[in-house]
Amino acid sequence: MSPTVPPARADRPRIQDLAGAVLAGGDTEDLLTLLVGSARTDLAARSALLVLPLEEGRWSVEIVEGADQQKLLGEEIGPGGPLGRALLEADAERIEAIGELLGTTALCAVIDGAEQGQGALAAIRGEDAAPFTAADRERLDALAGLIALALRVPSLRSSAELDDERSRIARDLHDLAIQELFAVGMELEGLTDALSDKGEPPSNTRLRASISSSVQGVENAVAQIRQIVQSLRRERAEATLTEQLRHEVGLATSGLGFVPALRLPPNPAEMDAELPPEIAEDVVAVVRECLANAARHAHATAVAVSISVFSEGVDRVVQVNVSDNGRGIDPTVRRRSGLANMSSRARRHSGWVDAISLEPGTMISWRVTLPTG
Repeated sequence: MSPTVPPARADRPRIQDLAGAVLAGGDTEDLLTLLVGSARTDLAARSALLVLPLEEGRWSVEIVEGADQQKLLGEEIGPGGPLGRALLEADAERIEAIGELLGTTALCAVIDGAEQGQGALAAIRGEDAAPFTAADRERLDALAGLIALALRVPSLRSSAELDDERSRIARDLHDLAIQELFAVGMELEGLTDALSDKGEPPSNTRLRASISSSVQGVENAVAQIRQIVQSLRRERAEATLTEQLRHEVGLATSGLGFVPALRLPPNPAEMDAELPPEIAEDVVAVVRECLANAARHAHATAVAVSISVFSEGVDRVVQVNVSDNGRGIDPTVRRRSGLANMSSRARRHSGWVDAISLEPGTMISWRVTLPTG
């Protein structure tokens, strides 16, 4: 469930509202993005970034909000340099040396992620900006505390299911419409920079191409939002399992940049009739989760979704396989809320989920036993 926070003032949400969003649960990555984005806007920073451990003695810049995203996102930090040593010792003042890498100043707060290890939240301002204040440090410390809580919440809360429908809406908006609008923003930002440059102004051809691309991007985003709204207006009971699966594959197309392959049993109507509603709902949710993860992380050029129903001894089994030819699962990444959610769905139907490395790529295999009688 994507976090939604009502602002207390026009400029920033209250810390207690942000805390409520964290405690309400939801996708950990969405919560972290919300909090890092809040750090950037609340502190009037050029950029805000979150550094989390990959393994003992190694860290990665996992989330960046702001102008330095392209430069910093995904950067790894080893234990040998001053920044790595500062992270090992959880020294916030020395961690602020990250600003020196960009020729500016930074304000940092240490994050205690328990089993996740020590990390840091940093806000960066431009060279000509006003210095950070004591109030800024208090705000950043509070946000760092909420990030630590967001990292711990998945292991603290019970396995009670989140609201699947709201989670789907948030994911669709994030992976489809928002990404499209983000690309439009980048295009317009580049055009603005070119127009404000004291050198030779951009040609009319460049202007027309940028504006045309931006208009097309906005139209794509509007179409995607309309599709999401239309799906909300449909009663879930009206759509068969096969229709829901095809709908999810269609929604994933924009995020992936291509159409995933969907392989169903020879007679899909028999599958629709055989699967009870609670298992059919979980099958759709698992496919949705896998497709969203592939769009976010895999950098794949092909994804295949396969659903099969078969007999195994005296049991009837449904199996979902989602494979891609992407870069595979990074073994150093510890936060895998998607796999945890799928595992929880499988356990309640006497099933399991497994992530299988391919050459190249990954296959997520999820299977459960159908009830008898």
